[in-house]
Parts: sequence; C-alpha cells; structure tokens
Amino acid sequence: MGKNDEMNDKERFLNALLLKEIDRASAACPLQTATTEMMDETGCFWPDANYDSKKMAMLAEFAHTKAGIESIRVPFDLCVEAEVLGAEINQGRKNSQPSVIKPAIRREKDLDVTFKPDPKNDGRMKTVCDAVSILSEKYSDVPIIAGITGPFTLAGQIRGVEMLLMDFFDNPDFVKTLLNYTTEVLIDFAKALTESGADSIIVIDPSAGCELLGKKHYESMALPYCKKLIDSIKVPTILHICGDTTPILEKMCETNADAISLDHLVDMKTAFDTVGNRICLIGNINPADTLFLGSTEDVKNETKECIKAGARIIAPGCGIPTGTKIENIKAWIETVKEE
Repeated sequence: MGKNDEMNDKERFLNALLLKEIDRASAACPLQTATTEMMDETGCFWPDANYDSKKMAMLAEFAHTKAGIESIRVPFDLCVEAEVLGAEINQGRKNSQPSVIKPAIRREKDLDVTFKPDPKNDGRMKTVCDAVSILSEKYSDVPIIAGITGPFTLAGQIRGVEMLLMDFFDNPDFVKTLLNYTTEVLIDFAKALTESGADSIIVIDPSAGCELLGKKHYESMALPYCKKLIDSIKVPTILHICGDTTPILEKMCETNADAISLDHLVDMKTAFDTVGNRICLIGNINPADTLFLGSTEDVKNETKECIKAGARIIAPGCGIPTGTKIENIKAWIETVKEE
C-alpha cells in the first residue's frame, strides 16, 4: 500500500480488528488512557471526569490530541454498571479509579431480575453514552471505543467475588440466574453505546481469568455469557481478560470477539502462533515496568517486539497507569508509525 493510500486512524483500526488489509499496525488503545499529567493540562480530574460527560469526553480526547493515541476511549473505570445496579462505590481520587466497596446482593432475594436500567437515562451509564455522543459527533476519522464490564466480573461486583465462588457449589442455579441477568444488562448497555456512536466495544472481564476460574470453570461459567453478549453487539468487539490467558486463548476465540487484548503476562509470539491467524491480537506493552517506569528507549524496544510478534494493534497490556509520562506514550505511538 503506497503513501497516497494511507489510512486514517479509524479505517486502520477497524481493518485491523476485522483482519483486513492495513498500511501498518494501529496504535489505538482499547483500555484506560487518562493520566494525571493529562488531567493537569485539561483541568478535567477524577473523580469529576467519571461523572460529567463533557469532562469525560475532554479528558479522553486529550490522549488522542496531545499524546497521539490513535483512538479515543471511554470510560476510565470498571464500576459504571455495578454502581447503577446498587453496589456502593468508592469514587476514587485524582490518581485512583473508582472501586466497589459493598456489593448490592447480600442475599439471594436481593436480586431483582425485573430491574433493568435504562442506559441512556440512568446513572453513569448515561454519562458514558453522552460522552460517546459528544466524541462521535466531533471525530469522524478517529475510532471511539467504549468499554463495558464482562458478565462474570459484573456478577462478582454486585454479589461479591467470594460469595459468588461459594455460590458455585452451594447454589449453582442462582449463579446462572445472576449471570443471565448481568448479561442482559450489558447487552442493553452495549446497544445504547453503539447507538450513541461507539465504533467498537471492548468487553473487560478480569474476574474470568485463569487465576480465579481456571480453564474448566471459564468454559462453563464465563464463556457462554460473554459469547451471548458479544453476539448481540453490532460493531466490532474486543475481549480483554487480565493475567496470563494463554491456557484459555482458544476458548476466548469461541466468544466470537473480533479481537483479543492481551495482558503483558502473555507471550505475544506464543499467542500469535496459537490463534493469530484467525483473530486480531492487541497488545501488549508492559504498562507498569515499561510504559510507566521505563525509559522512552525501553518503550520503543518493547513496541517493536510486539509488532514483530504479530500484533495488529499495539497497545499496553492493561490500562495506562495514571503516573505515566506523556513522552513515554508518544514514544510508543511514534515507534508504531515508524515501523
């Protein structure tokens, strides 16, 4: 592909996801992109930017306009749905994301499957949808990526992970009811985000990883619900599970996601040799040791390794640490453009 045929950021990203021809690797980031340096420069700080759609959009787009990331991604945390469903949330601070501090479902009877939030009108779901609308109207050539929580992780947030694991053995029927419920809630949210203008949806399901579930339980308790969710989404999809997902890569492909975002603990070459001929692989620069703590030279070297190993979209293996310097982010982006 010649210079005159160079793609814009959106075309390159979507083609990469769908395993179509690309002029080079994409330097989009489907995971969290905000840093404290960006907050200082925009005047949009956490936790306010997590609750105000205009501030959310402004902070998110700064990662593109200032640092050069070839996408814009919202929101910045994984508690949006759990908060709407009644979990008690610590809103976090400038350098820390919100977190669940009290689940919503302490007893089985606390689960009301008739309650379905309206994503375009309820809580922070509305905030994220509004931010996506703002961004999609402003940018036609940059992919707008919206993040949602995976069904298993959301179930753990509103039930409590320890209680959910106990339910596996004590009350498996309740677990299935809960997972069906969280899946339906997320289907509605993904639909609203797509209607608001999201070009791609990333499903982030950290609790479904090998460390907690293992391969056997992933296949029975996480995969079917994630697949149902992903099959409902009308735009290209990405699946991210934290940790070393090497043992479940084949199963992750069965969710029908268009791409898998890999944690830095996964060897990219091994992943590519395993599934890279049938799904787009994203990643997987070490976010802490390299992007946050490393030099620009470290970032450049690891970026080149990811490209060489077969990744079509070069991004950190997890969300960007808030203390990361913009110069390190630029080193990653510029290296991708040069290769």
